[in-house]
Amino acid sequence: LSLAQKGPEDDAPDAGFGNGEAYTAGQGESGGILAMLDVMKSDFERTVSEVNKAEEKAAADHLGFMTESGMSLASKEAAESAKKSQLEDTTAKLGEADENLAMQTETLKTSLKELRELKPVCVDTGMSYEERVARREDEIASLNKASCILEKYAEFGPEGAAGAC
Repeated sequence: LSLAQKGPEDDAPDAGFGNGEAYTAGQGESGGILAMLDVMKSDFERTVSEVNKAEEKAAADHLGFMTESGMSLASKEAAESAKKSQLEDTTAKLGEADENLAMQTETLKTSLKELRELKPVCVDTGMSYEERVARREDEIASLNKASCILEKYAEFGPEGAAGAC
């Protein structure tokens, strides 16, 4: 019978089943696969729930951070503004003080120059102490006589003023 035609069943490899037997799979293990799918579903639901809670917490933390950062930034900007104002005031005062120092330095230089010029005239008179005292007494006497003459001039006129003193 080798000349007889073969059908598709004859060409198929042996699946390990008896002749005419149907494939029934692992019927007892089907509950295990469904249980595993349920576990996977509950894991996904738990993960989604945890992610949502984490996102809400992160949003609240972010809002708190932004609020705190905003307040900190505002206080630092106010401090910066105050410091800039203080710096400008101090710089202006320094400029005025520098100008004043320059004027005072110039005045001091002028005064020292005049002092150096006048020192020889005042200190080095070429006279001893006794000579200066005598000269000063003569000058005082002359001034007293001149004062007396002026007083008598008003009283006696030009002719009588000199004789009365």
